[in-house]
Amino acid sequence: MDFLFISMPYARFISRWFANIPNINLGMIQSFLTQKGKKVKTFHFHLDFLPYIKKFDPKMWERFLFQTEQSGIEFMGLDYVFASLLFNDKFIKSQKLINERLNSININLTDFLNMRQIADSFIETEFNKLMPYIPNTKLVGFSCSHYQLSSSLIMAKKIKSLYPDIPIIFGGKDCSGNFAFELIKHMDCIDYIGIAECEITIENLLDYIENGNNNLCNLIYKAEGQIISSPIKPNLSLEYLPFPSYDFNDFPLPLNELILPIEFGRGCPWKRCTFCPDESYNIKCQSKSAERISEEFGYYKNISRDLNNFFILDSDTLKKKETIIAIPQLINNKNLSFHYAEFRAERMDREVLNAILHFGEWVSNFQIGIETFSEGLLKLMNKGVTVLKNVEVIKSAAELGVPIQFNLFTCYPGMKEEHLIENIKVMYTIQHLLLYDNIQIFPGEFYLPADCPVFDNPEKFEITKSKKNIFALLFEEFPMSSYSNYPFPYSFNNDEEQYKMSMIIRETCETIKKKDRENNYMRYDENGDKLFITLCRDGIKSNFTFSGIEKHIYITATENIQDIDALSSTIGVSINEIKSIINNFEHKGIVLLSSDRKSFLSLATKV
Repeated sequence: MDFLFISMPYARFISRWFANIPNINLGMIQSFLTQKGKKVKTFHFHLDFLPYIKKFDPKMWERFLFQTEQSGIEFMGLDYVFASLLFNDKFIKSQKLINERLNSININLTDFLNMRQIADSFIETEFNKLMPYIPNTKLVGFSCSHYQLSSSLIMAKKIKSLYPDIPIIFGGKDCSGNFAFELIKHMDCIDYIGIAECEITIENLLDYIENGNNNLCNLIYKAEGQIISSPIKPNLSLEYLPFPSYDFNDFPLPLNELILPIEFGRGCPWKRCTFCPDESYNIKCQSKSAERISEEFGYYKNISRDLNNFFILDSDTLKKKETIIAIPQLINNKNLSFHYAEFRAERMDREVLNAILHFGEWVSNFQIGIETFSEGLLKLMNKGVTVLKNVEVIKSAAELGVPIQFNLFTCYPGMKEEHLIENIKVMYTIQHLLLYDNIQIFPGEFYLPADCPVFDNPEKFEITKSKKNIFALLFEEFPMSSYSNYPFPYSFNNDEEQYKMSMIIRETCETIKKKDRENNYMRYDENGDKLFITLCRDGIKSNFTFSGIEKHIYITATENIQDIDALSSTIGVSINEIKSIINNFEHKGIVLLSSDRKSFLSLATKV
């Protein structure tokens, strides 16, 4: 065997997005190296974990999972259970501290110890599956991207203890960026850490192991007591990589329950959001053609007609508008179901939204990066999008019936009261859109992942971060100041103000969600040369009638943002006259203007 590639349990092990989805990195490597004449075996152990623990007391693990999920994965989630086995001596010394943390989230130590016993038993069971393949393999790899580092390290240590000469490589977001150097320094069971895409990295490493050719790339490793960082080499084109290969007979789920990850592309085209560490992942930004994506769906259908469920895996699916628009016609009548995707708002319009809607059945709402309705806060985030564009996308999705969801940061480094006021004002202005059944809002806190710009510049972003992350604070005498890409504890320089703003945003979301859509709407209708707009807020109606140039100006911006200067040039009306009309619209609450007041969007939806 040339290569064994392993994926251990994910922290959110019960979510269908993690319990039903094979690891695409394993699938890609299996097909890529097999095509190169290599012998590869992959083990998707994360799929085995939920069926395994269901053999035990369901109430115990359901209670444990519920409480850890409610408190956030950084508070005693599954990776902590495996870490308590990995760092057993630290766990024993930290019983009092751990017990206090458990009690704070209504979990008792007995539940934790029971989960710990299950995890230990699971490791032994899965290790026995590896044993027939390990002795003659040339390289063992672990894919770590979803808080699965601890269990991977346990398995790596077990392999190393019996076969110390077999090299082991780790890769993925859990061990990326600056943390990779700390990990290779402290963990003797790891020989290499991949710091970019796995295909070309593993291929070159195997060539080095087999032939001694020193063409290593995208690796951090030890050599003669020194930690070496090899050159970065871009990955191959996605257009020419083979489709993922999976040993479906090894999976504990029937084919019709599997959700297959499918790449439309890789890498974020923006990579500049101040809360995102994507820049440290060294992923080449590229996308597949619509024809190649269609071929991949056909590839799975040829394997089995039961393979209908898909998860679009991409930092930003919408890299090329033309690709998205072409896809529905190519995959028409394939009866495909989609469970997730991520899109950047500034790249979306009605044509794109309509195309996405016709991919197939959307089982769950797909994600759009909205984050806030404050222009000032968007600039702090460096999102590269405006509030007006965010609202345009939400309005289009609402009218077309496209199922979307978005996060709304309830606090953010540098956030001030002026940002809060702007955010709340826009939310109430567009509440008739937020009440559509196909629109979902999830308010949440800002995390501080390692290697993001906020993490690297705490003074600039007005925060004070801990020298140790949450993991290191839990285990006494922990050997590393950081661990994986777990968020670091931090405080805002305006902590009390941030807390109050967070509560106001959450309360605003809940208040709007509870409103009756039948009593909150804004609709327009045309009849001859007249435009009729009915605005209803909390049951209080206002009716407006416009004609002539007022009607024309309003209609131009009902589907897309309208630039005032361009509109003036097109219709031959002075900029000042148009601005006067739009100011009147704004006073009535039926349009939204950009922060520079140079463009606007009409908010009424068509009857």
